[in-house]
Amino acid sequence: MRKRTGDWRDLLSAYSLALDAKKMCMGLLAIVYTIAVVGLTMVLYSVLGATGVIAELGEVSGENSMFLRLMDGEGAQVFAELSSIFNPFSGGLLHFVLSALMYTALFYVWTGPAGIVSRLAALEYARDDLPTLAEARQMVRSKRKAYFLAPMMPFLFVLFMCVLNLIGGFIASAPWGIGRILLIFPGFPLLLASTVVMVFLLVLGVLSFGMMMPAVSVGGKDGFESWSTAYSYVLWGLRRFVCYTLLAAVVGLIAGFLACRLTDLLIYLVIKTVNLGYVRSTAWIEYTLTSTGLQLAPAGDGFAGGTSNIYVTLLLIVRALPLAYIFSYFFTANTIIFLLMRKDQDNIEIDEIYEEVEEEEEIEPIEEAPTVEAPAPAETPATAEEPTEPATPQVAEPEEETAGEEEGEAAPPEPEAAEEEAEGGADEDETT
Repeated sequence: MRKRTGDWRDLLSAYSLALDAKKMCMGLLAIVYTIAVVGLTMVLYSVLGATGVIAELGEVSGENSMFLRLMDGEGAQVFAELSSIFNPFSGGLLHFVLSALMYTALFYVWTGPAGIVSRLAALEYARDDLPTLAEARQMVRSKRKAYFLAPMMPFLFVLFMCVLNLIGGFIASAPWGIGRILLIFPGFPLLLASTVVMVFLLVLGVLSFGMMMPAVSVGGKDGFESWSTAYSYVLWGLRRFVCYTLLAAVVGLIAGFLACRLTDLLIYLVIKTVNLGYVRSTAWIEYTLTSTGLQLAPAGDGFAGGTSNIYVTLLLIVRALPLAYIFSYFFTANTIIFLLMRKDQDNIEIDEIYEEVEEEEEIEPIEEAPTVEAPAPAETPATAEEPTEPATPQVAEPEEETAGEEEGEAAPPEPEAAEEEAEGGADEDETT
């Protein structure tokens, strides 16, 4: 049984909780979804006629295609060139719209695996349970809307503020200088206020993003409550939150660095041991050992090139394991941070976890209650048949008469008793 202290020391064991096959699978799934969404966004760039590095990476058959460069082991360089797509304000209006659509799609595909990881981590840490993947998936399916809306609601507010500033830009474009005058007043105070709100939502949204999924997994809250709870924990417990986050970040950086280096060592040993017995002149795979890591690329043409591509794909999946671990660690550590912050801010014990099954069991007796009262209407026909009995007493009249005669024979003693009582009453009057 895992020992839980209920304080910052629990974060030191987050790396071991994240090293779980179920959570790692969810991390790999999130990576595949991310590559698909980013790749589709770059394809839209090229289709819509945009120019630049992002559009070139989106050309599926181009020499600078993202997928081909990933197969050539240039994942780090591709990510560096894609950094501008994650900044909605680094381009024009088309760039802003496509970037906003990309973030919306990423939130949707991330929140599923993230919700499963946070649910598994909450049960394992708070109750020392070993939940199954099916149980966590059931929780995410029932709360899918809440998981998605938790990060989307502040993002939509930010987009709304951006649209207000965009309208200010249209007004400033009015002819004869009227727009520029309106941009000064009352435009400037309004633009300043909307931008302040935008910055506030962005900063708090980035800081509290990791706790939005645990808010649903742990407390069963809806999207708005999860968002507001995560924001309130950051605002009212900022010092504690910063300490927890810094500690988790240090542990995560060390664990992630070791995971990446161990994976590179694994791939390197696989390649070197195979090369010891490989005697053909054409290499089965090409690799380059650099300061940033091991770069892989397929080798050969035709059938040899096809098999080499398969080898590279399999090794790239192995290379993605550290990224899957980082994804698992991020939401595992933030689940522990959320439970600790909830204990400090709301005085709720760590082991109090939302259970959907318990609520269903409480509802079932209410639904079965009407079935217990159902036999009551069936008794009414029996009372309704009673009026049909008067026909039978007419046949049994002699019996009633005999019963009356028997009662009549027993009746005479009653007057004698009455006379005795009367005499006794008269004697009492005389004595008085």
